[in-house]
Amino acid sequence: MSTQLSRILCARFASLPGLLALFVCAPVVVAAQQVSVQIALNPESNRAAVEVNGPSTGSWSFRDSYAGVLGLGKRIEGFSALDESGAELSTRKLAPGQFEAGRAASHFRYEVNLTPPLSGPDSARVSWLNNRRGLLMLADLLPVFSSKGNQNVVANVRFRLPDGWKAYSNAAETSQSGSVISAIDQTVFAVGNQLRTLAKTESGMPFRLVADGEWAFADGEVVEMMGKILNAHREVFQTMPAKQGTLILFPFAGAAASQWSAETRGTTVTLLMGKLPSKVGALAQLSTPLTHELFHLWVPNALPFEGDYDWFYEGFTVYQAARAAVRLDLLTFSEFLNAIARAYDASAPTTNALSLIEASGRRWTTGQSSVYSKSLVVAFLYDLRIRNASHGKLSLDNAYRSLFQKYSGGKGANIDGSTASIEALAFNPAAMDFLERFIRRPVTINLATELTEFGLQVETAGLRTRISVSEKLNKHQRDLLRELGYNDVVRSPRR
Repeated sequence: MSTQLSRILCARFASLPGLLALFVCAPVVVAAQQVSVQIALNPESNRAAVEVNGPSTGSWSFRDSYAGVLGLGKRIEGFSALDESGAELSTRKLAPGQFEAGRAASHFRYEVNLTPPLSGPDSARVSWLNNRRGLLMLADLLPVFSSKGNQNVVANVRFRLPDGWKAYSNAAETSQSGSVISAIDQTVFAVGNQLRTLAKTESGMPFRLVADGEWAFADGEVVEMMGKILNAHREVFQTMPAKQGTLILFPFAGAAASQWSAETRGTTVTLLMGKLPSKVGALAQLSTPLTHELFHLWVPNALPFEGDYDWFYEGFTVYQAARAAVRLDLLTFSEFLNAIARAYDASAPTTNALSLIEASGRRWTTGQSSVYSKSLVVAFLYDLRIRNASHGKLSLDNAYRSLFQKYSGGKGANIDGSTASIEALAFNPAAMDFLERFIRRPVTINLATELTEFGLQVETAGLRTRISVSEKLNKHQRDLLRELGYNDVVRSPRR
């Protein structure tokens, strides 16, 4: 799943034999710090040798954790700083990923141990490399260059690739001399010796699949699904999120089955999956993360917000993605209700003592999945209330559309994400009391009580909850549920 990212990366890769040239089509800020980076890959040893010329400093700090993945600083090995003549300076290691030199230097080099993570889900979040493919993310390959992070840093990156290897990203080719990267924390490179690509344009937005591995489905089926999902999300926002986008589809670096891990940075979606032999099952497995992650191209990646508002950009997104999947016939209405029920059961009691805003700030201690699960249920209840009060004329879609129109394109930078999201959700007076009860304050949800008026009934068997449509619906309830995908026909769950 995705973290908060706030700028759109306009990027696309181009490759040359043994050398990668890639450029980002973003204006260079005059005041930005300039750094020159060369990265040489050694797949056999799972390592990258990095050499950097940048601002003169006597200390260097690398990211040690990201999205719950710890110990990243330990991967930085053999760090040395050089003077103008190329002689090594005296340096010492203060802590994993923290280095200090006897005097300031602008030239330094090191190696990064890119052995794939032991945990499969972590493979979509951090850099790794094996003898066939890899994911390279500048955010954990380069140090933080200033107190403001790497927001005002422009890196000219050159790659030395093994023979037969190629590299791709969402950057536009502008030169063969290097790769100008103005969004370091959002840049993802796919590298490998058997990569293949397929491109398409949807609603004026070009997007590309970069894939490796053999799957039960064809690359064309992935691109077709991607286009349909992007179009479904466009109907919500009434606009596309970026000039172009990329989907990287890889198998897990290690052994994994019937699972997936994904993250969206800038306009690049990275998706790692286990392999299923059934084409139907594999496409169903693909549709779940793809519907969710593509929504992140709009929220939060095209918005400028700050702060921890995962309750909205993750939890509410899970709900929106499920609704899109129902519209696209990727999910039945029965499966949709089952997903709500599972989320209700997965909401840990510890979140009841906290508001959704507070729980988002503590998601790595209270459990991120629990926060997302409860937010999904709240999004469902919110959408039902807005639709019910407006007789189907308004929905959660209106809040998303308003939020994007007001703040996309960098408008209103540095605004707190929770504040802006609640403001957008409050577009209808019928929502005011709901937002106070379910988002701003701690709440224990009684699902049966909340759903009765909408023609839905809740049953509990042991620790499992089941949501079903009442056998006696009035016209208003039936019309409401039909808007969400109910069609009065019992459909068997997908296998």
